[in-house]
Amino acid sequence: MTNDIPRGVEVLVKKAAVDPEFKALLMTERSGAAAEIGLELNEAETAMLDGAPETQLESIIANTTVSPKIRPAFAGRVAAVMLAALGVGIAGAGCGDDDDDGGVGPTLGSRPDEPDRLYEETDYPPQASDAETENPAE
Repeated sequence: MTNDIPRGVEVLVKKAAVDPEFKALLMTERSGAAAEIGLELNEAETAMLDGAPETQLESIIANTTVSPKIRPAFAGRVAAVMLAALGVGIAGAGCGDDDDDGGVGPTLGSRPDEPDRLYEETDYPPQASDAETENPAE
């Protein structure tokens, strides 16, 4: 199954937020900067990047934070690594604790709760039988 959420602009903005040289390239080349890291943009992403006013794009980049856990991925030049850092293509991305990890890391999936030990019949208190509850001793 393919990911229906376009993530190209997010990758470019986060890359620009951590790499001043790439930021300069993005500001001048816009969607053309994607080729520098091997990233393919869809038509909507290309139109959005190419049509955004310079001050708006500057503001978006300036207000973008990149978690320290995934920051090294955006310091490189390979879009696939950046997409993986965002959890694209990773089953269960975003699941787990609420740490600011950008959805990175495998999950253990859905598993039943397992008791620390198996319980024996003797672990439970005796229950009153139906006869005792209907006709209590007088």
